[in-house]
Amino acid sequence: MEIRFPLLLAVSMAVTVLPHVTAEGQFYYYGRNKVQYENFDWQVLETEHFDIYYYPEMIELATHGAHFAEEAYREMQNKFNFSLVRRVPLIFYSSNLHFKQTNTTSGFIPDGVGGFFEFLKGRVVIPANGNLHRFRRVVRHELVHVFTFNKVFRVMRDHRRVADRFLPLWFTEGLAEYWSGEPDYNHEMVIRDAMYSNYLTPLETMYRISGTFQMYKQGEAICRYIAETYGEEKLLELIDDFWKDRDFRRVMELVLREDFDDIASGWYQWLKERYYPALEDVQFPSVIAQGLSTEGFSAKPAFYRFTDGTRKLYFVGNRTGRSNVFEVEIDEDYRPVSKPSILIHGETTDRFEAFHLFESRISVSPGGRLAFVTKSGDRDVVHVYDLESGKLGSTLGFKDLVAVYSPDWSPDSRSLVFSAIDQSGFSDLYLYELDTERLTRLTDDTYDDRDPSWSPDGQKIAFSSDRSPEGKDGYYNIFTVTLSNRQIGYVTTGTRIDLSPRWSPDGSSIVFASTVFEADDRFTAQNIWIADLEAESEARPHLASTSLEDPLVPSVSGRIVAKQITNLSSAAFDPVWTSDDELVFASFETFSFSIRHLPRFDSLRVFPRSEITVSEPPSSESWTYARLGPGASVLKKPYRSRYRLDFAQGQVSQSAVLGTIGGAVMSFSDMLGDDRLFVTIYNTA
Repeated sequence: MEIRFPLLLAVSMAVTVLPHVTAEGQFYYYGRNKVQYENFDWQVLETEHFDIYYYPEMIELATHGAHFAEEAYREMQNKFNFSLVRRVPLIFYSSNLHFKQTNTTSGFIPDGVGGFFEFLKGRVVIPANGNLHRFRRVVRHELVHVFTFNKVFRVMRDHRRVADRFLPLWFTEGLAEYWSGEPDYNHEMVIRDAMYSNYLTPLETMYRISGTFQMYKQGEAICRYIAETYGEEKLLELIDDFWKDRDFRRVMELVLREDFDDIASGWYQWLKERYYPALEDVQFPSVIAQGLSTEGFSAKPAFYRFTDGTRKLYFVGNRTGRSNVFEVEIDEDYRPVSKPSILIHGETTDRFEAFHLFESRISVSPGGRLAFVTKSGDRDVVHVYDLESGKLGSTLGFKDLVAVYSPDWSPDSRSLVFSAIDQSGFSDLYLYELDTERLTRLTDDTYDDRDPSWSPDGQKIAFSSDRSPEGKDGYYNIFTVTLSNRQIGYVTTGTRIDLSPRWSPDGSSIVFASTVFEADDRFTAQNIWIADLEAESEARPHLASTSLEDPLVPSVSGRIVAKQITNLSSAAFDPVWTSDDELVFASFETFSFSIRHLPRFDSLRVFPRSEITVSEPPSSESWTYARLGPGASVLKKPYRSRYRLDFAQGQVSQSAVLGTIGGAVMSFSDMLGDDRLFVTIYNTA
């Protein structure tokens, strides 16, 4: 299963899923065990190696996914030196909210799961989240699992061993992460923090963190160490020789030809050489910034000053086992007056089913209205809460939008801008006018547009997007769109991941969080940057596209200087202005998320850690991923239910009094798991 760490945690992992068939076989009933909001019109796209299940609204996403799958199949076929003998069913959903309704697994799916592979029917189930690069990586991740599972089964059968065990989870997930692409910034963040904060789990006790996000990233680091130190072919040899010993430590010793303790210490030394040299120059968030909420998981801060001068900080957090909106009063020196308290309780009613922790920002209008997103029924809605009166106001739902993220108020408090995913599975920007109830789509293409922020003069929206030339490789830059003519301009460029822009109160600069991909093929820590905007010069207009076939090409307008003002040990997220020269932000340290206050940083703007002058990329051409086109071997057809045996179990006993008694239970279901049939046969005569 692919699990996302906040855009970070984001992101994806994969774990083999086996339904609890034994428990299910004890009960016989009619009905559904999950709420089904949608009646999907399932179709099947048959390619050379895959049966891809999708619904018509997401046909473009499905053809992208088909290309990604066939591309990954050819690569994994070479890496594993192995071909699959059966077609692989791939089931795509256009959003995480649709994905939660799947019946391919009987369990409920929490936020953060980016996909899974289950071996009962060999199905791979993946939702989209608006990011095509991420979607491609998850497809590759899950197909590594498919090949690994089938390869191990073949190895055990060829050596006449019972397939009653499997590779350690840290290895299967680490291999899937390693072979799905280069390390992402979340990987660097977690490993860097584990090394600096001294909580890295040794190789010999990896079982202690089994199934956690830390295990995924440490497993990836171990696989990378093995590939760089002993040769990448050793990763396949660990699978080929898995049959030789039940203890995987012994298998590692046989393949790598070293004692396990030497392998473990070598990996730790390799990590120290990668991360410790930078330690003398980094800043720990807990040292340079005042903690405002440091217990549990706290993220997505928003600041508001009441009419009586009271200052309060609002954020989404999980401090009690459930996600809620919290508030904490702070004094003039930005010290908390009391402990954070719950303003809005989440996950207890159908109105506030989930707050999408780490995925959606909250916003406070100049008049004190808090806008936030929750799941409610079959889709996300935007709630408006009046902070001055303490009353919940309107709830805004949008018929054609499934997932909604990060609303931000206009300066006059009459409109909201947000990003959203529709049935197609792509993420765009939308503007909603509260008085007229009019919804306007600002962008309409396959790029992932997110984190919108309204300028103080109300004329522009800043946002993060992968629409730059480097976006095809997963990089994000900051852009602005002028509302009067839909002209889009660059604020940042290059091989960076720039997120969460926020305008300064005077509109002269934009603060954002950024991590930079450097020459050593690694991401830096995610730090706080500020882009100083000078008076804009004339620039050729580029109108926002209204067609997926005619994507927007942005341009640089004016002179922009971006400055790095922090050099943190791990990561900063979602910086928010409290005044012209002070910020609050979320930080990651010791595997925990906290809200902190960064005091006056005038000197850091004059003498920044680093500084770049933004210029237009050498190539401003739009990009898109390939799709399976008319020339490919593709067959489209409607989905038809076909029942297949999932499992069968039986028991026979002999009694001197009752004689021979026994029975059997069999389970049948269709590919999507929507129809499931249990058959019981028994004899007590």
